[in-house]
Amino acid sequence: MKYIGLLSSAASGKLGGIVASHNRGGTYFRHHAIGTQPRTPAQKLVRNQLQAFSAAFKSLTAAQVAGWNALGATVSLKSKLGTTYHPTGQQLFVSCNKHLANVGITVQLSDAPTIPSIPGMTTFTGSPTGNGTTVTDWGLATTPNLDAGYAVQIRATAVMSSGRTFVGKSAYRNLWGVQPAPTQPSNAAIFAAYVARFGPLPASGQVGFQMRYVDPVSGFAGTPVSVLVAFTQSSAGVSFSLSGAAWGGTLTAAGLAATCVITPGAINPGGFTGALSYSVSGVPSGAAGGFANDSKAANLTNTLYLNKVGTVTAGTYSLTVTASYGSFSASVTIPITLT
Repeated sequence: MKYIGLLSSAASGKLGGIVASHNRGGTYFRHHAIGTQPRTPAQKLVRNQLQAFSAAFKSLTAAQVAGWNALGATVSLKSKLGTTYHPTGQQLFVSCNKHLANVGITVQLSDAPTIPSIPGMTTFTGSPTGNGTTVTDWGLATTPNLDAGYAVQIRATAVMSSGRTFVGKSAYRNLWGVQPAPTQPSNAAIFAAYVARFGPLPASGQVGFQMRYVDPVSGFAGTPVSVLVAFTQSSAGVSFSLSGAAWGGTLTAAGLAATCVITPGAINPGGFTGALSYSVSGVPSGAAGGFANDSKAANLTNTLYLNKVGTVTAGTYSLTVTASYGSFSASVTIPITLT
């Protein structure tokens, strides 16, 4: 555990079963709990990225490592406790190359760069298009216009309650980056990236956005600017539907082996391609139902399988297929007659 001052006026870390942390109200202590280790595609990408850059640093020459270490000694950063520290050469190497990768620059730095002078942004605003109906654009804008001499990166939060005013740094996730920077944020691409990352928007809430420049030569990032964007839309803006094609295969009780293609449709807002989770109910006794993919991208069809696993009675049955994403779901009833 790290601490500052007598009786821990500021502390961070774990000691035994106690964890010290802090928020706007100051330092607090809590019991240590072992959390789950999420393995979403985005998290796997970040972890693989960090592992690759750490491994790349070990392959540098002694002179290159010395250059990064010397550069790190000239860079001052703030710790969680507000103290100043200098990053190691490896930390700086990973950070700079990660910033470049986040804006689509794949050429990896080897030699330590020169620290650049990165301009700031005076104003960062957002005004969502479609309030009261369907949000289709975050309306992000900057003053002055973005500088094409730099790359630009935007990070965002998941949807938060409207009353929230403080957003911690850890709440932001990488969303969009491009080099060179356009004159203004590319809102169509940013909105599509947001929905693909976080899913359809609920009826109301707010989203935090953070924007910063990245120097395309050195990989250093500028000071970020942030904005909270509140939105409201009707329930029609968060809907999607399902439909089922005609059954194919063997539709007899004695030799049941049937398939049905399930198609998602009318997904609003447009651009959402996140994975829908599928389930089925109403399967006849003696049969088993399942899908080609229990979780499949919202813009792709899925296939429902129905197979005999025991004694099945002939007759007409109604199966209900449900697809869901978070709190949003859609269902379709598919009748089947077994002779």
